[in-house]
Amino acid sequence: MADRRERSRRLAVIGTILAGLLLVAFIAFPLFSGLVAPLVPQSVVDAVGAEMIKDTATRGSFCNAPAGRAALERLVEHLAAEAPDHEFKVYVSDQSIINAFAAPGGHIVIYQPIIAQADSAEEVAGVLAHEMGHVVEGHPTQGLVEAVGYGIFNKFTIGSEDTKRVAESLLTNHYSRNDELDADRRGVELLNAAGVDSRGLFSFFERIKKAGDDVPGAVEFLSTHPSGDTRRENLEGLAKEGDAVMSPEDWAALEAICEQTGPAEPVVVRARQ
Repeated sequence: MADRRERSRRLAVIGTILAGLLLVAFIAFPLFSGLVAPLVPQSVVDAVGAEMIKDTATRGSFCNAPAGRAALERLVEHLAAEAPDHEFKVYVSDQSIINAFAAPGGHIVIYQPIIAQADSAEEVAGVLAHEMGHVVEGHPTQGLVEAVGYGIFNKFTIGSEDTKRVAESLLTNHYSRNDELDADRRGVELLNAAGVDSRGLFSFFERIKKAGDDVPGAVEFLSTHPSGDTRRENLEGLAKEGDAVMSPEDWAALEAICEQTGPAEPVVVRARQ
């Protein structure tokens, strides 16, 4: 009887230890994802990013008016100058909800209502710079690692259901609060380095907050980002006045970019040292 009790006690201790280890692993894995992300094969990164764009295309078209694309390209080039060795593939979706996201492989999608609701080109630039900040910080690939786990190195099969499943997961998941704040800071740094007004990101979110339910998707969009007070504290002393980010002509062209729609044809910009 004593042996049985001792065996039960040992099993309970072992179970407690294993549960603790699993809990630590669950908590710690996201912390290590930043270290693991650079080791992910580029083929996997590209495949998941492309699948996310493919999934987005099933819900709407992309905005491809030539003058608008040219204006967008100049904007991305202007902001990317201080993000050496990063390639950005930027799309504008004609879907009628307010949203923007960065995907593995440097893909960035800005939804048309971001442009429509913006009061200025600087506000659009603020949102774009924020998403570029996610890319520079490596958040999309870190999210990929967290979604797949270490199996990404030996079980992940490109072109299989793995790719589709992970892409769908990343489209519905959201970055952590710290990732969002890091992207804010990095985005403002890109804007400041370009010499343009970097207050647009904060003013845009404040306007969307006031609009609330009047803007489709606004409540959900805001719920995935830090509060206005947190953002203000995070950017205090960083966001500042600067030059206009684009000419009035380019801003008008960007506002009209969805006058012509079609397949996913990104504006591609690679910044070099």
